[in-house]
Amino acid sequence: MPDSANARPSSARSAGLLIPVFSIRTETDLGIGDVAGLRQFIDWAAGAGYGFVQLLPINETGPDNSPYNAISSVALEPMTLDCSPEGLPGLPQADYWKLLTDHRIDSLRRGDRVEYEKVRALKLDLLWRAFAVFLEKTYGQGTEEDEAFHRFCEAEAGWLGDYCLFRLLMELEGGNHVWQQWPETYGTIANARAYVDGLLDAEPVKTERQLLHYAWVQWTAHRQWRAVRAHADEKGVKLMGDIPFGVSACSVDVFANPEIFDLEWYGGAPPEKLFKDDPFVQKWGQNWGIPLYRWDVLEDRGYDWWRQRVGKVAEIFSMFRIDHALGFYRIYGFPWNPVRNDEFFPLTDEEAAARCGGRRPGFRPRPDDTDEHKAANRADGEKYLRLIQDAAGETEIIAEDLGLVPDYVRPSLDSLGIAGMKVPQWEFENGEVVPPDRYPALAFATYATHDHYPIRAQWEQQRRVCLDESQRETHEHWEARQFLDSLSRFAGIEPVDGLAPAYTDEVREALLRALFATPSSHAGVMIADLLGTKDRINVPGVLDGSNWSYRLAQTVMEWERNPHWTGMVGRVKKLLIETGRAAE
Repeated sequence: MPDSANARPSSARSAGLLIPVFSIRTETDLGIGDVAGLRQFIDWAAGAGYGFVQLLPINETGPDNSPYNAISSVALEPMTLDCSPEGLPGLPQADYWKLLTDHRIDSLRRGDRVEYEKVRALKLDLLWRAFAVFLEKTYGQGTEEDEAFHRFCEAEAGWLGDYCLFRLLMELEGGNHVWQQWPETYGTIANARAYVDGLLDAEPVKTERQLLHYAWVQWTAHRQWRAVRAHADEKGVKLMGDIPFGVSACSVDVFANPEIFDLEWYGGAPPEKLFKDDPFVQKWGQNWGIPLYRWDVLEDRGYDWWRQRVGKVAEIFSMFRIDHALGFYRIYGFPWNPVRNDEFFPLTDEEAAARCGGRRPGFRPRPDDTDEHKAANRADGEKYLRLIQDAAGETEIIAEDLGLVPDYVRPSLDSLGIAGMKVPQWEFENGEVVPPDRYPALAFATYATHDHYPIRAQWEQQRRVCLDESQRETHEHWEARQFLDSLSRFAGIEPVDGLAPAYTDEVREALLRALFATPSSHAGVMIADLLGTKDRINVPGVLDGSNWSYRLAQTVMEWERNPHWTGMVGRVKKLLIETGRAAE
């Protein structure tokens, strides 16, 4: 039996939608989705019968805009904020409309992708204008708002001070968050604190104003997000967050707490032949550049950093996913920073080891090569996940357990009462795809994550391969056929002339019905899979700026007015009702 307070799957089976906040489009957005748009989406999801809305991490990102490469494990991304006069009380209406005109808001709203540089310039301008009003009319006045701000700063002192300091230094460095490149005068946390103390003595008004601004933005962000949580609760929709296992080496967390990180090792994943377009991954694996943890130091500190991180997520979300939960058991480590990947790519294993003092990529703290090591890794994972459960309280945890999964992980998660993920096209028993009725109750069933092609794109691509006579005897043909046959059997889709049919609304709805019909406690659908589009959120390894910028083609209100979308929503809601997943 599960041994944790979190081991409860709920008796009610629910369905939810995965959508990044930045993708939500509304008539009044500023070129990017925000909490105001999320409110609209929550209302729509509630009416459509969904029980949860799954988001990507919402922590403040670096220049690559990746939610999985945040500069803080606690601070929230300012671009998610509602920067209208309603969202920023005190912001002058005249300033708001003038700035929207100056920043060409019509162009930003019409764009197919988020134009981060332009959107960021607009939103930061609006935040500064609103902060200036707060500073002039509220700060230090003893009003209710003034006291609320001071209470926030006191309650969040464990992370807020270092974050504001880090942001100030980033500003001095022209926005560069790579603190390893900063000058020695503030290149360590001790030197940085002394340096900023000196700035406060030399330029007290300017420096305090900047530090207060960063604190005020976070106060505003946490208030807006807590209000969205309350709205979702009122609508009967759970907000589902996301905690990546690792943190960026260039984050304030590592800068301010270097003692809890092993800065000689970087986490990732083992070599994977499926990444046909990435020869480095095929040879060496994925080097994510996340520093590994010094678990012994964290244990001595009562795992305070992890408790803080999880606790802040639990304030906003009713449930959350742990990205790469396998890392708690063991993680594939690289003894070099990914900025050196090109240097190491052509080397042999021996040559690479020679450049790293004899160290080689591999699982840490130990591989799964013996029963003793497996037992030790399982024990470690359960110890760390129990502390996550303790910090989460009543917040439900979902483990992303995809990839090279050791045989002990799923039994371990079951013993903890944590739902793992079930991806139908990857679930086989005795060479046959696992049918929907064989799924466990303690599971999160889904066809894709933010890193995958939507099902329509996969389906159509695999059919093209199957129909290409020149590939008839290739391994690619066999893989394509297996993909289509497996999903067809899972969803009860009949072949046409011996092959899965072309992708249609009927195919999409059959796939949704099969997923919803599983006994699994949760069934999550990526927004593109619900809509039957081929839009992709992220393509791992692509650094051309196209990732994390996908925007819905329609606004939420257009969904409610367009007969095509209302018809689709009605049919899918009927599926939710028939399979017992519709939220009440």
